[in-house]
Amino acid sequence: MVIDFSQGKLIVTEYEVQVRLNVASIVLLAGAEDIALRREPPLLIANGGAVRWSVKLDNETQLQSVQEILGIDCE
Repeated sequence: MVIDFSQGKLIVTEYEVQVRLNVASIVLLAGAEDIALRREPPLLIANGGAVRWSVKLDNETQLQSVQEILGIDCE
């Protein structure tokens, strides 16, 4: 599923998440098992060993869409 948000696009499958940022064509990639979600503020967090990044989403609807696809709960 492709989700447009103010900073770019989220491409989410049950196996991985890609964040394609508008700034300098940056692409962040993480496996589904390395993703966590935070409800307030709506954050997508990747923590896979030595690599850690997070992206603030625009709203709760985007967060719920990611949550449904990955099948994980929010913190």
